[in-house]
Amino acid sequence: MSQGLAVSVVMPAKNAAATIDAQLDALSRQHIDERWEVVICDNGSSDDTVSIAKSWHDRLPSLRIIDASEARGAGATRNLGVRAARGRIIAFCDADDLVSDGWLAAIAEGMTTHAFAACLWEMSLLNHHRPSGLTQGPTFRMSTLSQFPFAGAGAMAIRRDTFLAIGGFDTRLPIGEDVDLSWRVQLAGTPLVELPDAVVHIRERSGLVATLRQWYAYGRAERQLRVKFAAVPTEHAPLPKEPSRVAQVVGDSVSRKLRKAWRVRGWRDVAPFLQRRARWLGLRWGAIDTTLEPYAGPGAELAEQS
Repeated sequence: MSQGLAVSVVMPAKNAAATIDAQLDALSRQHIDERWEVVICDNGSSDDTVSIAKSWHDRLPSLRIIDASEARGAGATRNLGVRAARGRIIAFCDADDLVSDGWLAAIAEGMTTHAFAACLWEMSLLNHHRPSGLTQGPTFRMSTLSQFPFAGAGAMAIRRDTFLAIGGFDTRLPIGEDVDLSWRVQLAGTPLVELPDAVVHIRERSGLVATLRQWYAYGRAERQLRVKFAAVPTEHAPLPKEPSRVAQVVGDSVSRKLRKAWRVRGWRDVAPFLQRRARWLGLRWGAIDTTLEPYAGPGAELAEQS
């Protein structure tokens, strides 16, 4: 790894031609005193993602594009990006989001004293159904291991040596790999801190079916993580669970209420309701990989002895 680079921005991309140009424009407006680079990990795009990225070489001279077509999933793609990165700090972002103008400066400043950090999610700029000024995070929690916060994969920063020491993202997890990484880093002794000035504008899935599938997958991921980290005790009181109201989701009365809400208030009010219910269904019934080895690192060993 060459010396002198402070930060490597690692961005996985697959068929992101519709959005990557705007994200690269946002990255071109970043300014820090130290040298930094952008590493785009192309996961086998069949559209114009690569050609659009190449067109930014004159405005982002530090831009590199690596072939990650053989990687299976976003976690494996990010792992390849980190291995190719030259910076001491890795800042992750996604090709369909937008980083704010001060995003990289806030990361560079915050990571002078920390090794693992989460960025703030801004939800309204790219999602018109969201109320203006809505933010989420920078960290989130699950009822499983609620003592440990987690960061989203597309809005986190971590020292490269810290990332490599814990083996990077678990490529066996199709979703929830960011939660898994966050927990393993903290169990290994590195705290997760919040960087509220490092703002990322998040783009949510569009369309009803895509939204429901995404949130069902979130619930399924938490169910998988419960199994993987069963040997680590939850030290805090469990977070409130979603009510068992499956019948209300599919029943005629709720269907009428949803149609009425859609007519009167639109997607802005209906979407959060459907997202929560889809997540609950995934948490309750989502298929999991029972062959996945349980976590057996720090924390789990103490649990086994107690």
